[in-house]
Amino acid sequence: MKNKLTGFISENFLTMFLMIMILPFIILFFFNHPSADDWGLAENTKIMGFFNAQVHYYKSWTGKYFSNAVLSYNPVYFRSMFGYKIVTLLLMLLFIYVLFALISELTKKVLNLRERILLTLSVFFMYMYAMPSLSQSFYWLTASVVYQTGIMMIMIFLLLYAKITRPGGTSSHRILIFLSVLLLIAISGCSEMSMVTGVLMISLLVICKLINEKKITAVLILFSLTTAISSYVLLSAPGNSIRGSLYPDSHQLIQSLMTSFSTMTDLLISWIFISPLIFITILITPVIFKFISGSDKKPVAIFINPVYVLITFLFILFVLIFTPVWSLGRPPFSRTINIIYFVFLIGWFYNVMILIYYFSRKFNFSSLKVPGYVYVLSMIIVVLFLFKKNNVKNAYADLLRGGAVKYNNELNYRYDFISKSANDSLIVPDLVNKPRTIFLFDISSDPASEFNSKYAHYFGKKYIAVLKSDTLKNE
Repeated sequence: MKNKLTGFISENFLTMFLMIMILPFIILFFFNHPSADDWGLAENTKIMGFFNAQVHYYKSWTGKYFSNAVLSYNPVYFRSMFGYKIVTLLLMLLFIYVLFALISELTKKVLNLRERILLTLSVFFMYMYAMPSLSQSFYWLTASVVYQTGIMMIMIFLLLYAKITRPGGTSSHRILIFLSVLLLIAISGCSEMSMVTGVLMISLLVICKLINEKKITAVLILFSLTTAISSYVLLSAPGNSIRGSLYPDSHQLIQSLMTSFSTMTDLLISWIFISPLIFITILITPVIFKFISGSDKKPVAIFINPVYVLITFLFILFVLIFTPVWSLGRPPFSRTINIIYFVFLIGWFYNVMILIYYFSRKFNFSSLKVPGYVYVLSMIIVVLFLFKKNNVKNAYADLLRGGAVKYNNELNYRYDFISKSANDSLIVPDLVNKPRTIFLFDISSDPASEFNSKYAHYFGKKYIAVLKSDTLKNE
């Protein structure tokens, strides 16, 4: 009875529960709309042409050569609002699939399909539940390409690397290496955060290879050189210094170290203790234990000790937090913390795996016996966490209360009104409905602002501005 209860709670019921929790995030894409840089990047391509726009960004704003190029031809460029919804949705679905593919590549010899799906859903649920800024994740295409796509390509690289280093090799070895090089170039060109994450990833791979085999392969040398050159291209962009001038408190070592430490402490407390992470971990522990006990792959010697693993993990998190703090002179933007949070989740579950592996060897136990009531209690606590402030609760609220639908209708009405108007200068009402999950921000009351200008260009108008509700009250 105890085994049946454990299996039911930890696998069947939990899998269905996680799917239901993720479902509203998928539905919300059908009410999603472009915002901010989505308009600017597309319209600059229309105005300047693709090549000139890339030169402009590199020289006067940012070195993110890959994400700038991709976003220059986003659906707004093709005048497709429906395409925007679909592309952003596909990026999330692709993200989930890549996460599943990576987990499957590492565990498929031991875990069955249901267990691999459960691990994937557990990680993604926690990512969506406590992500610092949901509206600046998958729903805002600019942030999705700059940050989420960067994470996704890192996972794809690891997937390819696992295939490249697989014993016995593969007939497509050279193709996989070539694709991996392209991915590393793209990863560095997505954002400074994905670049730093890529550098840390390659560094760890090199260290593991040196410790495990006392040598470094030609492939890893190629990957290291590719990462170094691509990072230099990003960091040496003249536009970086121009954009950096907006943050006069940046590049102060002591202050940056202190801010990074306090930020990291606050984030870790929030992610570990003010979320259901511990209890989700308990629920999937049997699956993790099954992988550990059945896998023929053992951790690199230095990483068998949980203390070393934890120190490495905390160091990586600190570097990822310090990078934007150093550049801004302040705590990172929420969209930047999103990528740090995902790295934290991967590191958390890896630490749990190493901890279980260490104690199973130390105390020589071959099976995991946990009372069924522990899983039931953990599941109840996870459900209770849904009643506190979190993204799942907000997503359901925006759907069930109609905020997302009304927001979509308001903007569709505005687009129709602007398109049909013969005037070349328009004032449109401020949005009434601004759902917390998918709304980032609207155009302003200043028609000369950058976003308003590109917004007006999209509709073929001289200028468009918003009449704020506060203005109406004061008249």
